[in-house]
Amino acid sequence: MYRTLAELRDSINQMIESQGENAGCAAFVFTQNDVFEYNEEMTEEHRFPELFTQNVLCDVGGCDYIYEQVGEVIDDAIRLRKKLPIYSVRNCQSIKNR
Repeated sequence: MYRTLAELRDSINQMIESQGENAGCAAFVFTQNDVFEYNEEMTEEHRFPELFTQNVLCDVGGCDYIYEQVGEVIDDAIRLRKKLPIYSVRNCQSIKNR
């Protein structure tokens, strides 16, 4: 889901209001500062124009694969804590080691 930081702040404030400020959460936030290429030859970062960067972040936010993977990790974490077989965890050592 693509949002501006202000929109994200508003959503977080609504979640705090409905769930309480001490409610647990896990979050991944990617911003314009994460959209760059690194040129190893010249050891420098290449930043992109604002519209290009917004389009890249829209693509990331609209990617169902990311949400499916997070859903699988949540399902496996629940199954682990219920002492049921885990099916989909591949590389998440924090879950495997619990």
